[in-house]
Amino acid sequence: MIAASSSVGPTFLKEPPARIDFANDTGARVDCSAGGSPPPNISWQLGDGKSVVGIPQTTELLSNGSLLFLPFRPSGYRHDVHAATYRCVAANSVGRILSRDVRVRAVVLQYYEVQVYYNKNVVRGNTAVLKCTIPSFVREYITVTSWVQDSSFNIYPSTKGGKMELVGEGLYVGSSSVCV
Repeated sequence: MIAASSSVGPTFLKEPPARIDFANDTGARVDCSAGGSPPPNISWQLGDGKSVVGIPQTTELLSNGSLLFLPFRPSGYRHDVHAATYRCVAANSVGRILSRDVRVRAVVLQYYEVQVYYNKNVVRGNTAVLKCTIPSFVREYITVTSWVQDSSFNIYPSTKGGKMELVGEGLYVGSSSVCV
């Protein structure tokens, strides 16, 4: 009697998420593990299929299959590493599987200021739009939620169609009738 083969292809026990966002001062760990018989080896590849290797002071491939992104200074940002697509690969003698794409994005923490622009030639009683200009490097992470004047007067979004209304990154100040 011949014993049945106990070889089993790899299956993910922990598949990495579709997206990882992290700050440059914290770094991140992307976990991946798989089971099978024989136990599968875990490796990583870029979205284009090239193998990922550890880069000193930037990334490490851990023995448990995780991909570690080390904290870095703003000057250490690398677009090819910190804004890239990765895939976990689990392989044994029976087969090979690929995880979903993991989009990695490192955010470099740095000081920024927003600027307010408006038309200074608006006639009293007419409509004015104030524009909040956010620097491009943080624009996708910032949402204008209110306007503040002198730390005491706050304007929040209104669904009641008031005189002042938040629109995108701007403030719409509608005209009003004034009785004298």
